Amino acid sequence: MRLLPFILGAGLGAPLRYLIDKYFRAKFVFPAGILIVNVIGSFILGYSQDNYFVMGFCGAFTTWSAFMLDVDRNLPFRRRTVLNIVLTFGLSIAAVAAGFALAS
Repeated sequence: MRLLPFILGAGLGAPLRYLIDKYFRAKFVFPAGILIVNVIGSFILGYSQDNYFVMGFCGAFTTWSAFMLDVDRNLPFRRRTVLNIVLTFGLSIAAVAAGFALAS
């Protein structure tokens, strides 16, 4: 029964992402909330990649579509856009690698 833990994790991840993003959007112009959830989710998934609850949680907690929407909306602000792309990719890759390393 792998589907139930996956669904439960996703049901927790999506609203948590929404709340974190909403909190940080009220405080910053930079999309810090989406950056934070993508980096944290990458770390968690790297650490516990074989857990179906964690896979569901991270799949719903992290978001490619919101990241892309932020990139598109901020294209006129080149520095902010480049910073967002570099930080999201760089920190997320480092986070998943750190998760793998800690799990080993």
